[in-house]
Amino acid sequence: MKTVAVIGTGNVGKVLGYALKKRGYKIVGAFSRTEKSRQLAAQLLECPVFSEPEKAVCDADIVFLTTPDRVINETCNRIAEEKGFRKGQVVIHTSGAHSSDILASARQQGAAAISFHPLQTFPELEMGLRSLPGTFFAVEGDEEAFPVAKEMIQALEGQMLSIPTEMKVIYHAAACVACNYLASLMDMALKMFNLMDIPPKKAFESLSPLIYSTLKNIGELGPEKALTGPVARGDISTISAHLEAMKELAPELLPLYRQLGIYTVNLAVRKGTLNQEQENQLKTLLGG
Repeated sequence: MKTVAVIGTGNVGKVLGYALKKRGYKIVGAFSRTEKSRQLAAQLLECPVFSEPEKAVCDADIVFLTTPDRVINETCNRIAEEKGFRKGQVVIHTSGAHSSDILASARQQGAAAISFHPLQTFPELEMGLRSLPGTFFAVEGDEEAFPVAKEMIQALEGQMLSIPTEMKVIYHAAACVACNYLASLMDMALKMFNLMDIPPKKAFESLSPLIYSTLKNIGELGPEKALTGPVARGDISTISAHLEAMKELAPELLPLYRQLGIYTVNLAVRKGTLNQEQENQLKTLLGG
């Protein structure tokens, strides 16, 4: 039986720790900063929960550092200073933005180090547990630890995505575009519906069939072939009308609309639906 320590019992730490416990891993220790969170974690994970991270890792084969990104390096170094890591251990952080290089002090003590980032959001425990099956986990770092990562991901009913260490930041930027910026685009659309006195909930309900069908088409066809609408067909008059209406009613949204429009022109060019004249006219109109 593999033993696990969870250093940081926020949403990600609780979801992964509890899910691994339910799938046969033994949680031998955890760390949390506050007394309240230590009590909750002890009840959930059924293990000792310490106020000092180095005390939680002694008996663990696998050490998860699920702290906030800003203190991963600090926490790893503290454990290393207390000789908490050893050869044969696998030390893992779950940050999307940082590579395994941030775990250098664990490597110096003989442990293997990887990053293990779920391409998923965990707003709270129950939703996080439900969302785990089918989730992709981006893994990079020491290859000798990959079998351990693969075994855990299979236990979690997920899929492993191996990425180069030097590309970790661009990977995370892509994930932010797909998740965070999608939320921003939805907010932009809902604000425009609100100009017609349509409340956000009703607006989203109205747009949902279009949103989901677009995502389905992108998945089946790819972004180029899935692209439709006035830019894709070179409809100068419609785009011009959009710009005039937004200039009057939503000027704060106009710069983003223009930038997205220019990007979409390039996508339409790749699709092959615009000729050179249409491309130039649209880019001039949109300010490119």
